[in-house]
Amino acid sequence: MSQPTSQPLHTRVDSAAAGQRWPLLGAASWLVSPAILAAAYAVAQASPETGRLLVGSAGVAVGVLASSVLGLLLTIGSRVRRERWPWVGIAGAIITALPLGLFLVGMMLRL
Repeated sequence: MSQPTSQPLHTRVDSAAAGQRWPLLGAASWLVSPAILAAAYAVAQASPETGRLLVGSAGVAVGVLASSVLGLLLTIGSRVRRERWPWVGIAGAIITALPLGLFLVGMMLRL
């Protein structure tokens, strides 16, 4: 006589969905540049003296570098978490690195 079990017979986990998470960090990597731009705008509105500093070359350099670093860190975090759709985080890192690339090209061409 067999013993009744309390577990269902069909407990198979789909291997394609196992270990996959929603791309929260990958999606957040897209929002880094607008968030830093919004923060700089808010600081410039609060204090015009600080706003002049942010518009200068040093302020822009720090902003685009911070954007690139944060976008890269969020992308690495999304890969470590094994998020679903890895292209979201990779594209976010590329998007957040574009302002840094444009800044460096502008410095080289003295624009």
